[in-house]
Amino acid sequence: MNVLTQIVGALVEAWGEVRVQKARVILSLVGVVAAVAAMSTVIAMGDLIVQSNQEMQDAYSGRAVTLTLSATQQSSDGSSEGAGGGGVVFSSDGAAQQIAVPGTGEDTGDGSDPDAQDTGWSPEATGVVNDPLGGAMVTVADRFQIPYWSRLESGSLRIREVEELSTSGTFRGVPMAPPQNGYSSPQVLAVDPDYQVIYRLELAAGRWLSSGDVNQRATPVVINSVMWEYFGSPDIRQPLVLQTLGDTHEQLRVVGVVQATSEWDQPTVYMPYDSWKLMQPADPSQAAPTGNAQMIVWAGEDQADQARQVLPSALGAVLGEGWSVDVYGGEQWDAGQDEMATIRLIVMVIGAIVITLGALGLLNVSIVTVRQRIREIGIRRAVGASARRVFFSVFMESVVATFAAGVIGVGLAILVLRVLPMESMGIYLQDQPPFPMSAAVAGVGIASAVGALCGIIPAFAAVRVRPIDAIRY
Repeated sequence: MNVLTQIVGALVEAWGEVRVQKARVILSLVGVVAAVAAMSTVIAMGDLIVQSNQEMQDAYSGRAVTLTLSATQQSSDGSSEGAGGGGVVFSSDGAAQQIAVPGTGEDTGDGSDPDAQDTGWSPEATGVVNDPLGGAMVTVADRFQIPYWSRLESGSLRIREVEELSTSGTFRGVPMAPPQNGYSSPQVLAVDPDYQVIYRLELAAGRWLSSGDVNQRATPVVINSVMWEYFGSPDIRQPLVLQTLGDTHEQLRVVGVVQATSEWDQPTVYMPYDSWKLMQPADPSQAAPTGNAQMIVWAGEDQADQARQVLPSALGAVLGEGWSVDVYGGEQWDAGQDEMATIRLIVMVIGAIVITLGALGLLNVSIVTVRQRIREIGIRRAVGASARRVFFSVFMESVVATFAAGVIGVGLAILVLRVLPMESMGIYLQDQPPFPMSAAVAGVGIASAVGALCGIIPAFAAVRVRPIDAIRY
C-alpha cells in the first residue's frame, strides 16, 4: 500500500509540474505529438489496407482459409471422368436412393425397357437429382457439421432479354444505353446459400438465395450489378422475371443483386445448386459439363491443416472406389499475413526513431528545468525527501508529458482517418472497422517509452543536487 501511495503521489506531483511548465512542455512536445499522429495514422492505414486487400482476396478465393475439393472418377480404361449416372441417386438433402435411372439401359425389374417408361421419372417430376457427387458433398458436410460450405458448378445460360439487348438495344421495348465493353453472355454459378458468406458478396438490392428456393415454378436467382445495369438497374421489388432460350424455356425470378468487384466482370447469375441440377436434364443445351462440381469449405485458420487431410479422404470414402479427391486453397492468405507483419514492424521502427528525435526537445527542456529548480530540489532534500523520491518524481514528469503527447497524437490520427476519402485512395471496405487498437497502443506506448528514456538524464541530475546547493540560489 505504501508503494502504491508513493507511485500515485509521484504521478500527481509530475502532472502538477507539467502543468506549471506547460508552455515549455507544449513547445517541446509538438514534435512528439506530430510523430505519434503520423505513426498511428500510418499503422492504422496499413491495417485498413490489409483489410481492404483481404476483402478483395476473399471475393476471388474465399475467406481465410477457404479450401476447394475437386473429385474425379477413374474409368475402366484409366481416364478421368466426372460424376456419371448409376443406380444410386441422391436427393437434395443428400440421402441415397436405389432407383432405376431412365435412359441408362438398366433393368427396372419388370423386364420392360426403362426408356419407354421415361414419363414421370424426370427430375422435375420426382424432385430427385441423379447427382452422386453433390449428394456426397452434402453427406460430408453433415457428418462433420461444417458451418460454412457450398457446392459450386459453373455453366452458361442463353437469356432472351440479354440477347434482345445485344441485337436491338432495348429491354422490353425500352431503349438502353449499351455498356462500355459491350454485352456478354451471362455465366451461371450454381451454389448453396453459404457461398455469399464465404466470398463476401455484398448485396446491392434484394436478398440472397435461401434453402427454400429449390423446386419453385420460377427459379429464384441473384444477378451481379454488371448484369443489373444491362436492364437499367430496375427496382427488383417489382417482379423481374427472365426467360432462358433453349430446348425449354425456364423462368428465372431475380430476387437480389450483388455488387460486382469491377465494371469489367462478366455478367453472372447465381442459382441454387439443386435448381441447376434439376434444370440440366430438362434442357441439355444449357447444361455445363457433368461432374465439374466442387466443394468449397471455409475451414478457418486453426482447422485448415486438419481439414486438408480429413475432408478429401472423407469425400472419397463416401463416393466409393475409383474416386480421387484433390484439395487446394488457402496458401495465399498465409503468405500475405507474414508480409504485412514485416511492414508493420518497419513502420513502428521508423515511428520510434521519429518520436525519439521529437523527444530530444523535451530532454533539453527537462535538463534546463532541473537546473532552474535546484533551490526547490535542495529544500526538499533538506526536509527529508529521499534520492529515490526525487529521482522518480523528475523521471515521471517526462513520462507523463510524453504519455499526454501520445494520447493527443492518437486523437489527431483518429480525426485524420475519419475525414480521409478512403474510396478515392483505392481503399474499399465492406466492413468498416473502428480505429485499430494496435495503432493506438503502439503510438502511446512508444511515446511513453521514449519519454522514459529521455527522463533518465534529468532525473540523475536532480539526484545529485545537495541541500547546500539551495543556498546559492
